[in-house]
Amino acid sequence: MRYRYFNVLNGRQLIVIIILLGMLLLVFQGYRRINHYPKNIRQNVFFAGSNLGGLTPQEAETVINRLAEEKAIPPVEAVLDPETNGVIPELSGLEVDVAATLQQIVEAEENSKVQPVYREIPAAVTLADFPERPLYQGNPAKPQVAFLVNVAWGNEYLQEMLDVLEQEKAQATFFLVGRWARANEEEAKSIVDAGFAVANHGYSDAISMANATYDQAKEDIKAANDAIEELTGKRPAYFSPHKGELNANVLKAAAEENCRLILWTVDTVDWMLPGVDVMVDKILSKSQNGSLILMHPTEQTADFLREVIPQLRSRGLEPVTLAELLSPSRPEKDVAEP
Repeated sequence: MRYRYFNVLNGRQLIVIIILLGMLLLVFQGYRRINHYPKNIRQNVFFAGSNLGGLTPQEAETVINRLAEEKAIPPVEAVLDPETNGVIPELSGLEVDVAATLQQIVEAEENSKVQPVYREIPAAVTLADFPERPLYQGNPAKPQVAFLVNVAWGNEYLQEMLDVLEQEKAQATFFLVGRWARANEEEAKSIVDAGFAVANHGYSDAISMANATYDQAKEDIKAANDAIEELTGKRPAYFSPHKGELNANVLKAAAEENCRLILWTVDTVDWMLPGVDVMVDKILSKSQNGSLILMHPTEQTADFLREVIPQLRSRGLEPVTLAELLSPSRPEKDVAEP
């Protein structure tokens, strides 16, 4: 007898019952989520320019949903640049987390202001899908630039560059030649101690990467990574070849060493000592969102930095680390108060 009801049910009926039970569970959970909140939002709780005081949680949720539709930003996928054959990195999308935002609102005290809670939406295609492609720039939707400083000589000018960057509260990424780092341990450590990022510029700048075999390239990149990590405690995630020379072997070797190969968008050519004004004019005329700006520690570079950093900022371009520029996370301005 106890099996009678199951015996008369066919497979289709069982599926219908399971679906109905699932729907009832979802309704119950939604009921509990809404009804465990206070009956009304406390007085003078402001959100997105509106006073939600006295509204029910359901009414407040309608306001949040409306803002969520307005503020949604779709992700931008990583793509190949047909001009450079390099890859342009992805950018995450953003959406308002309605449930988390509602939780903030219903828990808010009287006479308070609540900001939306955002969550990132990852892109479907990312840098990881192009491990053996170089980068010449960041995503053009990010109002940031990155200073790339190749260090193989110029010790006498390095400290002044660090001082200027610290004074201006600007970031840079220093690409160290491994052989230079071993010969100048204190200078290499001082870069990291000052809070700046380090990267790989090969172990010896005498090697022609345009003609390197896979084994030669991998040995050189690994030797520099090992030296830099040993001296600074930081293992580089980026590699930039001397003179920008590369071939398929170099790209493969860099990827095998977990180093993204980095080139540049615009070059100061400071090693030729063209003059501070010339360099400033060149960088300002050619830099844009996502630009990678190449330089070296020369006698003119510190003064160039003093001049160019404020002018870049006046154009909305903030100098950040290479890692931040290439990160898929959006700048804070994209989640500014609505």
